[in-house]
Amino acid sequence: MTQPRASMTRRMAITACGVFGAGMFWAPPALAHRAQTVLSTVTWNEATSTLDVMHRLHGHDAELCLALKAGVPQTDITVLRTQAQLMLYIEETFALTDGTRRLALEPLGAEMQGEAVLMYQECKLTAPPQNLAIDNRILRDVFENQTNLVNVKLAQRTRTLLFSGGDGVKKAEGLL
Repeated sequence: MTQPRASMTRRMAITACGVFGAGMFWAPPALAHRAQTVLSTVTWNEATSTLDVMHRLHGHDAELCLALKAGVPQTDITVLRTQAQLMLYIEETFALTDGTRRLALEPLGAEMQGEAVLMYQECKLTAPPQNLAIDNRILRDVFENQTNLVNVKLAQRTRTLLFSGGDGVKKAEGLL
């Protein structure tokens, strides 16, 4: 009678291993680390004649960056002063040009959205720029594998630019 019980236990163990192995195979994203990515959007707002810019960063990445830059053990991105420091950092590492001159992006503010911090900027213009060049080095000076995406929408068309490694300035063309 003990023989069937041992066989049953062995079958259960084999089945459990099979289910666990299948789960590992079909659900690898659940086991992966969060990608270090900043998403920036640049949008022409016809109603206000502004070029609106929004940067979405993971709060922890922003905190690590600012702590490293300040030489302190940690920072808290929910604190207004820390958000202001992050905006100053973004002003140093993100730039737009219209082909001839750097566009003056004015800081608007920040807000927390779950684990993300959203940073807002705008530039008052009379019309959307015909030529737009983007330099996005946000967090790329801190994290080796940092990748930044910039979605640019000036009219009915959208362009996505990818920045990683040693990438420099990139142009968003053919949007008007």
